Amino acid sequence: MEDGDQTEPAAPAVTAEPAAAKIPQQRGPDMLQPPLPDEPTAPPPLPDAPPHPLDAPIAPPMAWPTPSTGPAPLPPATARRRWPLVSGLVVAAGLVLALIVWIAAQGPSGQTVALPGRGLPVRSGAAAAAAPQTTAGELTVADKIRGQLAKQAKALLAGDRDGYLAGVAANLRDGYIKRFGSLRAMGVGGWTPNLVDKPSQGADGSWDVIVEYDYCLGQGCTPQSSQVVQTSWSIAGDQVTVTKYTQGTDPWDASALQALTGRRAIVAGSGATASKLQRVLTAADAAADIADRYSHWGPAPKWYIVYVAAPSEWNSWWDNTDLGPFYDGYSKGAQGVVIQSDDAGGSYLKNLLTHELGHVVTIGDTYGSADQWWLTEGIADYISDRDGQTTRGRLPSVRQFVRQGWNGSIALGPPPASAKGQEIDARYGIALLAVTCLAKKYGEGKMLDFFGGVVRNKESLESASTAYLGTAWAGVASACANEIRNA
Repeated sequence: MEDGDQTEPAAPAVTAEPAAAKIPQQRGPDMLQPPLPDEPTAPPPLPDAPPHPLDAPIAPPMAWPTPSTGPAPLPPATARRRWPLVSGLVVAAGLVLALIVWIAAQGPSGQTVALPGRGLPVRSGAAAAAAPQTTAGELTVADKIRGQLAKQAKALLAGDRDGYLAGVAANLRDGYIKRFGSLRAMGVGGWTPNLVDKPSQGADGSWDVIVEYDYCLGQGCTPQSSQVVQTSWSIAGDQVTVTKYTQGTDPWDASALQALTGRRAIVAGSGATASKLQRVLTAADAAADIADRYSHWGPAPKWYIVYVAAPSEWNSWWDNTDLGPFYDGYSKGAQGVVIQSDDAGGSYLKNLLTHELGHVVTIGDTYGSADQWWLTEGIADYISDRDGQTTRGRLPSVRQFVRQGWNGSIALGPPPASAKGQEIDARYGIALLAVTCLAKKYGEGKMLDFFGGVVRNKESLESASTAYLGTAWAGVASACANEIRNA
């Protein structure tokens, strides 16, 4: 019944790789002609003239033009003025000279040699061959991986298993099939992959990159949870294949799950717990109706996700190695809550689920610090205690704990690692009675505001008590401690 505390490092920002810049096609200034005098005599035909090297279009980067084998003919000119014969001969001679200079400028072996004063680079055939051949618009490695991830996401959401498995290495197919089946069973409604970093190439030629999947489960959901995965890819032309996927400990990734969907909850479990899912779903829908009323700081989630863990799965899902057998469940906020399968048949199943769903609406994904433990657990028990069953069940342990030397502090921390079932139950009971005391003395609304100030806004007990309860914390704590002693 303790909320899982998992803090993930802030993911580095994804840096988009810019596409190769493309220089617009340009040309040099047109050669100006002098005004032509009117003359009734038709000029002789002009000889074909080669284009000036500076008039050639500028090609995109790294794409150099093939050397020309000769001057290209100009299109036939439309006569607009008549030239004197002498002028025509002079112009013709000038054009022939220009042709000779242009041919000389080509140089041997296909080289383009700079003309004096023009500042053009010397670019030999060998140098051009050694230059990178990236062209404008060519896909980068990151683009290709993103494209493959987008195809997988589209196939997953469409229920296309073959499309989801396309581009998956043979050694990963079993894991991908299991993941596909679990997510589809739970009604995956959002699946958006993003690259966390830039792909880096390893010694074997594969490309490593961290991928973050933003996802949500259930029809009409919005992405609200994430999974971060280390991946590797092989790329051969347009063929992109994922060759490594570090399996996570999320229940839908670690186990092949079946699922049932109710009014407000989705309940999932492996084949070992499949027979218990319907009973858990009925209780989860009822618990959701209660938890919804305490979504004091924002709307209730579209769906509450509940996982039922078999004994072999209890400590493996979400790396839950710090909760022993004395605990019945824990919360991961929007990602879901987990209960032990043995508790699925208990008479307190609805209360257990209401407690865990109470965590979802009050603290979300962030559990809080150890000195706030009594508030985070106390309010979850308070939400579950609509019929008094939780209080009645915890009172015997509380009374014994008080007799054994309780120091009177209601702001208890979590049970120590060595604590047994009775002490754990007593600490939860004192937390419940303390929050109940706040609600009775100052009203439920002010109690919720006080909780939000301390746990969600990180205010001190003293300042939050004055701001939300209207009195000093010392007096509040003393009065509630007296009520617990007399319970």
